[in-house]
Amino acid sequence: MGHHIIASDAVCIGFGPAGIALACVFEDAREQGHPLGRLDVRFLERAADTQWHRELLLAGTDINHHVFRDLVTPRNPRSRFSFAMYLKAKGRMFEFGLLGRPASRHEWSDYVAWVAAQVDACTHFNTPASDILPVIDKGRLQAVQVQTPHGVFSTRHLVLSSGSVAQVPERFAALLGPRVFHTSEFLTRLQAFSAVLPKRWLVIGSGQSASESVLELLDRDAGVQVHSVHRTAGFKLTQLGQFPNRVFGPDHVDYFHGLDAAARQQFLDYSRATNYAGIDPDESQKLFSLTYEDAIAGRSRLHTHGYHQVSDVQDLGDHYRVTLTDRFSQHSRTVEVDAIVLATGYQQHRVPPLLASLQPWLAADEQGGLLIDRDYRVATTGQCDVQLWVNGLSERSHGISDSQSFSMMALRAERIAHALHEAVAVPAPTVAWAQ
Repeated sequence: MGHHIIASDAVCIGFGPAGIALACVFEDAREQGHPLGRLDVRFLERAADTQWHRELLLAGTDINHHVFRDLVTPRNPRSRFSFAMYLKAKGRMFEFGLLGRPASRHEWSDYVAWVAAQVDACTHFNTPASDILPVIDKGRLQAVQVQTPHGVFSTRHLVLSSGSVAQVPERFAALLGPRVFHTSEFLTRLQAFSAVLPKRWLVIGSGQSASESVLELLDRDAGVQVHSVHRTAGFKLTQLGQFPNRVFGPDHVDYFHGLDAAARQQFLDYSRATNYAGIDPDESQKLFSLTYEDAIAGRSRLHTHGYHQVSDVQDLGDHYRVTLTDRFSQHSRTVEVDAIVLATGYQQHRVPPLLASLQPWLAADEQGGLLIDRDYRVATTGQCDVQLWVNGLSERSHGISDSQSFSMMALRAERIAHALHEAVAVPAPTVAWAQ
């Protein structure tokens, strides 16, 4: 395909939930006749369509947040893209009210896809951004060109909605493939085995994706054995208290953003239990009951190794020999497994690799990461007419609600959209500025 150049007011890389929430702001504005709706914003998405957590759409899994924290409601409860409008459109409003549990992950993914289909007029699917190149005139960064297989997108305003990346422990990086994989590929890898599922599994991690992987594997084949490895005692419950979960509210973002770097790090460590390495009470009950019932039946399918970490992995061709070492006693044991699931979570790069070519114009914080203001704008330095925003990539500057949570998605999209509109309407004078 010819590499024609498409110019627009702004380019948003990524059309997952964060990108869709942004598209909803512009669509709502268009319907209300607000000038914001006149912005020409292109969305680039590497996948063929939009699905939420496509690799973990497992039976019996539900969402961890209230349905009001959808793509639009905290910003605009009257928006036609709310979860309530979705239920109305699908004829399930009353039935959902009788359900007595959160929305299932399948239903939430269907809701996200339902909204996406209505706001994707400016979205280019199957269009991964391979690079972002600077356009320089007389030493001044005038614009950027986003390189894709289907042409080049030129703009002065860039939004990164590309999401967090899978965290793969170094020890496993060279082993990745059909039998060693991160949960971000879970269903695809399982389907590739078709009817011949490996019998001996190792699952590393203590969070929701680990517990769901364990349950799914044991459910798929009665002959499966799973070794579940934990640095702590085993599967812990997510922090469910109302007071600690206020950490996901907008006032906490203001508070967190006002802290210095060291205090932010401390606060993040403190608030991890609300979102990371914890599972729901019903999952914990299921896992413990399964082990208990198996003991009655005289069989052992789930082996949990608390206080252990992987100290060695040997690839023996058709299987793996894994050494597990107790963190306190230092005693080691080996287990032989056919496949390994890494439920090791996600991370946000201090500087997204896609911004490598723009590094000379990016101001850096003490740790070499991006400096991001309250409106999610990235600080630039030197002679620069380009402005960048991060949409869901600023956990270090905005707190835990900016990880993979829906909590702040609608309000964050609103801030970015208005800042974008202002920047396009009144190009900002170039100044190097601090946080």
